[in-house]
Amino acid sequence: MSNAPFLDFTRPVSFLAPMQDITDSGFMQIVDKRGSPDFFIAEYFRIHEFFELDSHVLDSVLWSPDRVCAQFIGEDETFISRAIDELKKYPQIKMLDLNLGCPAPKVYKKNVGGGLLRDHKKIASIMRVMRSKWEGCFSVKMRTGFDSDTNFAETFKVVLDGSPDFISLHARTVKQLYKGTPNYDKIAEAVSLSNVPVIANGDIVSALRADEVVRKTGCAGVMVGRHAVRNPWIFRQIADKFSGRDVFVPTHSDVRKYVDDLLANIQSQNLRFPDSRLKKFLNFVGASIDPNGDFLFKMRRAKGIDELLKVCDEFMLENSNAEKPFRQEPYEGVCSRPNCEL
Repeated sequence: MSNAPFLDFTRPVSFLAPMQDITDSGFMQIVDKRGSPDFFIAEYFRIHEFFELDSHVLDSVLWSPDRVCAQFIGEDETFISRAIDELKKYPQIKMLDLNLGCPAPKVYKKNVGGGLLRDHKKIASIMRVMRSKWEGCFSVKMRTGFDSDTNFAETFKVVLDGSPDFISLHARTVKQLYKGTPNYDKIAEAVSLSNVPVIANGDIVSALRADEVVRKTGCAGVMVGRHAVRNPWIFRQIADKFSGRDVFVPTHSDVRKYVDDLLANIQSQNLRFPDSRLKKFLNFVGASIDPNGDFLFKMRRAKGIDELLKVCDEFMLENSNAEKPFRQEPYEGVCSRPNCEL
């Protein structure tokens, strides 16, 4: 019997996906006030011989522990067991997730995250320890395979045998990173095989896409990552769509206020180069600002916060842009990264 915290929901559930160096507690609160997802998954705790519960990540989980799921990444059962003991010192934390999906090469080369998808015995062993030690909600975040999804059903069964309460599935392989079209057929296959809820992840670009994926696959809900950075209203829009309401459409003026909130969160961290940090977020936002990528071109070349904000004002407030509707999906061909890898 699943212990997922959304079993009594009458509509599909929504999650903010964890994103390294993005989804801190400040960013979660920025998204929360624009129409919160039902749940968040925090950045992962790295579990190794000399691990500690990183205070930055712990603050994110403790910000709203009924809605924020803690996450582990690691491959040593002894250290994972010890880490669970440490996490239990915070009884307000109700949810714990195992990362089997991180596609970063520096991660999977250590046989953690998505790298573990190559080792079914290790997955089974880790999940046995976590399930036996953790009494709260236990979930797994995974991909359809490492370099191929040919053996997806076999891998998925190994995960199911570990008795998770729900599974979030990114519909790409690890080697695909964020490139190419997600294979939502694998989400549907997972739903057909599973006795616990399956959450769909991968290019949930809009409320319309969320609705299409739920209808096509029968999944219990959706998880949104990069597109929530681009459009922090996406969870409000998804809730509107699932509930049959008119979907809220923010304006470019609303986006400019979002930029101010991002900057305030960045400045609170006393970073050495706050403009570089802000550009990390604006790379995503810019994909919905103009169809030619002019905002991204100017933004990437701006030097310092003042110049960066002037570019934002030009495209978000000036020349009748303030009341312009903010596009729900990214413009075709406008890349969120200079090298177009995302």
